[in-house]
Amino acid sequence: MINQVDFEGYLTRAWEYREQRFMRLANHRPGENGKTQSDYVTVQIDPSLDFDPQRVRIGRLLRITGRIVGRDIVEPLKMVVEKSHDGVELPSELSTLVIRRPTVQILATQVKVLQGAKPPRQKDKAGKKEKPIEKPVLPTVPIQPGVDLAELVTAN
Repeated sequence: MINQVDFEGYLTRAWEYREQRFMRLANHRPGENGKTQSDYVTVQIDPSLDFDPQRVRIGRLLRITGRIVGRDIVEPLKMVVEKSHDGVELPSELSTLVIRRPTVQILATQVKVLQGAKPPRQKDKAGKKEKPIEKPVLPTVPIQPGVDLAELVTAN
């Protein structure tokens, strides 16, 4: 079976959890009455990939290549209900119940910033900025055989 995904989405969030890098991407599509609807996907970045999502500005368009992986998230039912934003309150005996919630995400093996990509900043050597090199000003005199031009340069 083939398990390969190409996905484009806008970066909405980036984080690290247990030394793994994650990001959340939003893919927009036309919805009803001309309104845009968004689909959100969690992307785990392959540890061998040299990409730091926290250095990319929120809202940048990214192209992800990878594969789909599934896993179970173990969390208290109270947290799941709180994330739903429905304003539902659980009875106290259910708030401590821990559940396994299956989820699917993309394991990214390649990430490309598509729009407005900025080159990585280069670090200054030892935290000091180098001064621009001043070029000496040479006199505009014609070169003649036997004349030492060094005598014509003024000493500072």
